Amino acid sequence: MRFSKPTKLIGVDIGSQAIKVCQVDQTSNEITLEHYGQANLPPSAIQDGVFKDHQVIAGNLTGLLGHLGITTKEAAFAISGYSVIIKKITLPLLTEKELAQTIHLEAEQHIPFDVREVNLDFQILGPLKDEPDTMAVLLVAGKKDILETHQQILQLAGLEVKIADVTAFALQNAYEANYPLDGKPIAAMDLGSELITVNVFNSSGPLFIRDLPLGGRQITEQIQTRARLSFKDAEEAKLKWNPELQSLESVGPAVLETLSSWAEEIKRAFDFLAASDPESRPSKVVLSGGSALIPGLAPFFSRELKLPVELFNPFARIKMSPDLFDREDLKRVAPQAATALGLALRRRGDR
Repeated sequence: MRFSKPTKLIGVDIGSQAIKVCQVDQTSNEITLEHYGQANLPPSAIQDGVFKDHQVIAGNLTGLLGHLGITTKEAAFAISGYSVIIKKITLPLLTEKELAQTIHLEAEQHIPFDVREVNLDFQILGPLKDEPDTMAVLLVAGKKDILETHQQILQLAGLEVKIADVTAFALQNAYEANYPLDGKPIAAMDLGSELITVNVFNSSGPLFIRDLPLGGRQITEQIQTRARLSFKDAEEAKLKWNPELQSLESVGPAVLETLSSWAEEIKRAFDFLAASDPESRPSKVVLSGGSALIPGLAPFFSRELKLPVELFNPFARIKMSPDLFDREDLKRVAPQAATALGLALRRRGDR
C-alpha cells in the first residue's frame, strides 16, 4: 500500500480520542527526534472507529502541525481493525515479480472482501524449512474506503500521503528501533480507546497479528455511569487514581471485570498461537496506546498473563536535544507515541 518512495516522513496516528504526530531524522547512524506532539479530539469526531467529522479531525491535525512548527508535507498513516486483513500464507516458490502478477488471484482465496474493494500488498518471508519448494508470504489487504478517508483528512490538513501502513507493523518498527531482539518472541500490544492491536513477532518478522474489539472507552463509560461524571471527567479519573494507595482491584468491580476480560482474550490469543507453534509464545509483553497509561495496568496484566509486562517507551534509544524536549515529560506520554514513531521511521525502499 505504498504510494511512492519518500525520503523523510511525518508519522500521523489518528486515534479515536487523539491525534499523534512524530518526525525524526535518520541522516546519520542515529535516530534523532525532531518533533512530537498530540492533540485531543472531541468524542463526536470518531465513533466506533468511524470518522464522523472530517473537517474537525483535519482542523485539529492542522493546528497540531502548526503548533509543532512542522513544514514537511510528506506523511505516513496507519489503519487497523476490521478494515485490515493480515494473513501468512504458503505458496510455491515464486519471484517477487511473478507473485505481483498473481497476488489478486491468491488473495481471493484468503480474504473475506471483494479484491476490488481493497489495496493489496505482500512480503515474501522466505522458503519453509521442511518444504524448500514452498515459501511463506505475508499478505495484507486494506479496505480502499478506509484508506481513502485517511488520505482525504491528511490532504485537508495540507499533507501529501506517501505511505499507508498497518498499526501492528508500525509498533514493530518502533520496538526494533529501541529494543534488542534476542530471538525470543515479543508481544507488542497497542491499547486504544476502541481497539487492542496485538503483534507477536521475533527477529524473523511477525508471527501473529490480531485486532481485538476492546478498549479504554469501555472503562471510561463505566466510570461515567457509576460516578455520574462527564465523559471528560471520567477519562481523567481513569488515569489519575493512585496505585500506591489503591489496588486496581479496588477501583471497582465493573472496571476489574472489564480488565479481566481483556486479559482472558489476550491469553486465548497467545494459547492459539502456542498451539500451532509452542516456540511462538511471547517471552514478554510491551504496552502502548492511551489505555496503557491506566495506573497499575502493567503489573495487573503481568499477574494475569504470567509474563513480564512493561510500558513501551518508543523514545528509549532515540536521540533528542535537551533544549527541545524534556525526556521525563516525553516518557510520561511515550506509550501513546509508539505508532506515530513507527510511522516516522518509514523510509525509501521500505515494504
